[in-house]
Amino acid sequence: MSAKLTIALAVTFALIFSPNVFTARAQQKPLTSDQRQVVDTLNTIFIAARADDVAKFDSVIASDFYIFDGGARFNGDSIMAFIKAQHAAGKRYEWNVTEPDVHISGNIAWIAYVNKGSITDASAP
Repeated sequence: MSAKLTIALAVTFALIFSPNVFTARAQQKPLTSDQRQVVDTLNTIFIAARADDVAKFDSVIASDFYIFDGGARFNGDSIMAFIKAQHAAGKRYEWNVTEPDVHISGNIAWIAYVNKGSITDASAP
């Protein structure tokens, strides 16, 4: 995967924490190989974050990656530190890319999706 495609995918990570993301699609079209690679990259980000695997996370983001969550800007290191702190506090996240709507134009890709997941802690989901 090219660095430019990776950079574009990094922007999609911002969607992880956005509760307002919703893509209504009556029928899901089959994904091309390139579109599947975009979904797989986003899933790798989720898997790495869930496991506190900074090396895996860093392997799929660009060096200038950043996201916004709750009005705050996070780079790769700071978002992973935040997630690790949440894990240490007993919170567990389950993220899932469903209903992906992937677009690729040259070296740029973007994805909209429905994140069907949960946040659990010691008390309840």
